[in-house]
Amino acid sequence: MAENQSSHRQGLEKKVVESNCSNERLGMFLGFGICILAISLGGFLILKGKDTSGIASIVAALAAPVAVFIYGKTQQRKELQARQQGIIAAAQQSPSR
Repeated sequence: MAENQSSHRQGLEKKVVESNCSNERLGMFLGFGICILAISLGGFLILKGKDTSGIASIVAALAAPVAVFIYGKTQQRKELQARQQGIIAAAQQSPSR
């Protein structure tokens, strides 16, 4: 019975991990598509003589992924620091040998 429960839990965890990977991949493809669309729109606007709007569209399309990348790295750094502090606190509380 315990083996069945363990294999069931492992199967659920595997499905969750695969689903998360799939969602991340889909998000990257959709984000890429939106960026290409915005850059194309900016190029079209520039060709039609609306330079300011076209350049703004292109800059926004390029700035958005950069901002998401910087935000993600900042969050990763904060999580890593929190884990390190947790490990240090646990090490200080444990009795020394």
